[in-house]
Amino acid sequence: MGIYDRQYVREDHGGVGGGPFPSGLAAMSGWSFNTWIIVINVAVFVLDNLLSGVSHYSITLQDFKTGQMVQSPMLPLSYWGHFSTATALSHFEVWRFITFQFLHANLFHILFNMIALYVFGPMVEHYLGSRRYLAFYLLCGCAGAAMYLLLNVAGMIYAAATHHTAPLLLVNDPRLPLVGASAGIFGVLFAAAYLRPNQVITLFLFFILPLSMRIKTLAYALLIIAVFVLYTGGDNAGGQAGHIGGAALGALLIRHANWLNWALWLPLDGLKKKGHHAFGRYSGGGGGGREFFTGQPQKKPGFFERRKQAKEQSELDEVDRILAKIANQGMGSLTSRERGILERDTQRKRGS
Repeated sequence: MGIYDRQYVREDHGGVGGGPFPSGLAAMSGWSFNTWIIVINVAVFVLDNLLSGVSHYSITLQDFKTGQMVQSPMLPLSYWGHFSTATALSHFEVWRFITFQFLHANLFHILFNMIALYVFGPMVEHYLGSRRYLAFYLLCGCAGAAMYLLLNVAGMIYAAATHHTAPLLLVNDPRLPLVGASAGIFGVLFAAAYLRPNQVITLFLFFILPLSMRIKTLAYALLIIAVFVLYTGGDNAGGQAGHIGGAALGALLIRHANWLNWALWLPLDGLKKKGHHAFGRYSGGGGGGREFFTGQPQKKPGFFERRKQAKEQSELDEVDRILAKIANQGMGSLTSRERGILERDTQRKRGS
């Protein structure tokens, strides 16, 4: 089996280089972790709005531009799960790095986020495998919160010392809440832009006007918008800081997927009983080392077997990185070491 026999290199099967890749309803046909994330987000949003009928919460914020105190209503779960500089530093409520990722302010907020996850999530999960994808997504969301926290603290310190504001720094009430899945989704988007930069997708502006562009173009256009809003201190500058943090970590982790191999040990086998992974039919028999839902009970591997699996996964990551390089830059870009790795991989496949 040569490298061009691998399905994600051949353009007609939708690999790293170009061509159609299953997404949408086909990608959502199984209970992948991406599906679980979407379902949990929607369930939390519905429950949060139902609870608002029996419980009422609000938070007092100061507008630093006018000096006025504003009472801002919040949904119950959003009140207890949102992220803010105050909750992170004053109360050390570290769980909010995770919980804020499953909360949304309104219908359009969750709608656009879930559509983006619906479109781009499957191709990234297919590349990373289910456990590593879950770790990737949550870490990118945490990176968004960390970026928000860093820029807010730096902005407050700078303003206190100089009585001025600075571009790219956030000067706002440290109690200002941050909610939404978009930090993690920006990580997923930039991972998709790395895996399939030239794949063309069609967006519908205002759900009416079609606009086609490459994934890479979309990712960098949204990043430029985020930086511009943050620089000018526009609306939702804090949210844009989260987008930048998520995008930065996502772009880094997708290039070093082996850093996520620890997630292969996560005890999440129970979720596999829910159904097969949507991409199981694309995995090429044994899945080539990728770990997806199969719907079949699996015997828990022992210590040495897990060590062996982690080593094999690391080798596959290196092969996939080289294949991505070929798709983007051509065979001529390979070093002699990389050619040797591909040759050994091909010989192993022929031997098996």
